[in-house]
Amino acid sequence: MIDEAVAALMHGDQTRQSPLPDGRRREVRQLFRLVLRCVRAGSAKPIIRPSEQIAAHSFAAGIDLAEVQGPFTVLAEVLWRQLASALAGEQLVQALGLLTAITGAGKDAMARTYVALATRDCEGEQPADEPEAAGAESGDCPQGVVLTDVVGQVGIITLADRDKRNAIGAEMASRVIAALESLRTRQVRAIVLRAAPGMDVWSAGHDIGELPPGKRDPLGYDDPLEELIRAVRTFPAPVVAMVHGTVWGGALDLVLSCDLAVADETASFAITPANLGLPYNITGLLHFQGRLPINVIKEMFFTAAPIHARKAREWPLINHLVPWDRLESFTLELAATMATKSPLAIAVIKEQLRVLSDYQPIAAEVYERVQGLRRQAYDSGDYLEGLEAFAQKRQPIFRGT
Repeated sequence: MIDEAVAALMHGDQTRQSPLPDGRRREVRQLFRLVLRCVRAGSAKPIIRPSEQIAAHSFAAGIDLAEVQGPFTVLAEVLWRQLASALAGEQLVQALGLLTAITGAGKDAMARTYVALATRDCEGEQPADEPEAAGAESGDCPQGVVLTDVVGQVGIITLADRDKRNAIGAEMASRVIAALESLRTRQVRAIVLRAAPGMDVWSAGHDIGELPPGKRDPLGYDDPLEELIRAVRTFPAPVVAMVHGTVWGGALDLVLSCDLAVADETASFAITPANLGLPYNITGLLHFQGRLPINVIKEMFFTAAPIHARKAREWPLINHLVPWDRLESFTLELAATMATKSPLAIAVIKEQLRVLSDYQPIAAEVYERVQGLRRQAYDSGDYLEGLEAFAQKRQPIFRGT
């Protein structure tokens, strides 16, 4: 099995005309043996420390994180085929969940190592025991980063813009949409949308710096966040939001637009347009109405106060609340379970539910009146005050004009 996985990896490298050096080949074999040992032991723990060491060496050599994590994906696919041919039913689901947890723990350990080393480099602090990364300069620190991975038939999209706390602007939105399209072509059967390991903010919401300064609808049809939300809602496979940390503003609309949401105890959720004097649009409100009782929607919008994880589960804003150390394994196992079901049936059921929830009839006169009220709000002094107060990091003073 190890030989098969190494051969598959080497074939991929030859296709990209970047063959594995001997040292990397030995590391890959060691990694594959460790994964198999973890599968037999039923634990992901033994994979973590070696993964950190391999990541540190690879970072110092200037190797991209995606390339370092690639062997996990290849081995997972080889093992997926082996398990699918040998097991069935609940045994297969459990085995796939274990495999996902093991490879996920290894890749997370690598990502944490890369982030830690890159952060030190960006701050001018070179790690004591590592040589300088080849070609690393202060301007090389990643911004607007979206990472994509595939485990078995589950695609993983990771938001990793630490500088902007995963604020969603044109760049971030376009990269996530591109990742979705890439995963669609690879025919994945479920998607997990997550923040990078170690981040305490899942997303800060809409990039406020990209909102128009009045006299234009700030949440028009072509707004980047609106485009991203449509891409998630129309994606033909289930999209699961995996939430560790805080979710603010429009990012909560994105979470609710995912098909399911799984969170741990660190999660909290706030919808904050009232802090900016920003009139939310009918489409966004429909997303909330499809998931929450009207009194809950009103409390969240009118107070803009964060709702913590346990309350979010009670209302219910999320599907599952799990311990932080089980968040990834639980979410990936849930996604892997859905990936074993009929993709055609799921796609048509998801589309029917979207149509039923999105297309609520509104009389033309009522729609125009609501749009007129929204124009009054985003043309007002309150909206400009909200943007200025946010930029100046102070409390806004709203005058209702």
